[in-house]
Amino acid sequence: MDSHAALRQGGTDPNHKICIFGPQYCFPTEFQILLREKFFKLREDCFKITDAAGQLFFQVKNPWMSLREKHVMLDAYGAEVCKIKKKLMALRYTWHMLAGNNLEERRVTMAFRHFSLHTKCYVYVYTPPFPHEDADTDYSHLKPAIMMKSTVMGFDIKIYDGETQELYARMSKDVGRELLIGVDSYCLTVQPGVDVAFMTALALMWDYATTDMKQSG
Repeated sequence: MDSHAALRQGGTDPNHKICIFGPQYCFPTEFQILLREKFFKLREDCFKITDAAGQLFFQVKNPWMSLREKHVMLDAYGAEVCKIKKKLMALRYTWHMLAGNNLEERRVTMAFRHFSLHTKCYVYVYTPPFPHEDADTDYSHLKPAIMMKSTVMGFDIKIYDGETQELYARMSKDVGRELLIGVDSYCLTVQPGVDVAFMTALALMWDYATTDMKQSG
């Protein structure tokens, strides 16, 4: 299965460019998601994620006391969508996206590289049979299906096809909110036919990884 087929493994509609978590997250028109980190972070609720109308769309559980950072993304009704997990002891900042049975199937690996003027991320998408979350991280047989790249100041992030450069989504950071109260806030604009849940999970992984990079110096 090539990288583009892997991006459509969650559905069969040819109009869906990316369908990982199901066709219910693929919309025929451009769709906006607002991600606002909460000032008082609770273990069960650290990000407020809504649509443009302010309706709750996703939730995030944040297990503070875990040795390895783990975050679980749920839909508005509390059903689990995926788990986001940081890989320890890696040469690059590396995060995994897990789904499937007990959220133990590794679906995506994100490997980050920080350059002097921008940050870039390579997104590798696995195909069945999916490796277990504790299996060795080996994506040498995969090409990056998706790339993420920030502007020089890091306020805008593009999510695009790793081969064709087609734009899938764009993240815009609310700089004023970050400077004023020290929390991150993004507007995620997702293109038609692109899995909104998948793009939201990528946006969360980007935020967690880049925050970790800043704190590590």
